[in-house]
Amino acid sequence: MKTFEYIDHTADLGIRARGKTLEELFTNAAHALFETVAVLDTINPIEQTQIDVEAESVADLMVAWLDELIFRHEVDEVFFKRVELVELSETRLSACAYGEPADFAKHVVYTEIKSVTYHQLSVHQSADGEWTANVIFDL
Repeated sequence: MKTFEYIDHTADLGIRARGKTLEELFTNAAHALFETVAVLDTINPIEQTQIDVEAESVADLMVAWLDELIFRHEVDEVFFKRVELVELSETRLSACAYGEPADFAKHVVYTEIKSVTYHQLSVHQSADGEWTANVIFDL
């Protein structure tokens, strides 16, 4: 199974993340975000950042999760490479994100993402149990 793919969008950038479980879906969506921002091979996961988010629905949780990762990337000036989920339900997520401080002489940057939008947002589970999320990033 392909963990994510880019989807066509006129003005911004869209991804479709997939996972056999909800945990895999949220991990793959984060990975898609990280891969969209920078070349992951240039990032060493030497620092850990705790991420805790809550929301009223699984779709809102996806937005809160990705927005918090974007916020931490910008405010803490860190590039993330991977995440480990510690706790996950359809309304609460606790995870550790691993990366390193931004070094523009070392890190190859693709783009800056401002936020996650609700435009065309969907998070659903198919009849076979697989989860899919469509997410549009505001560039």
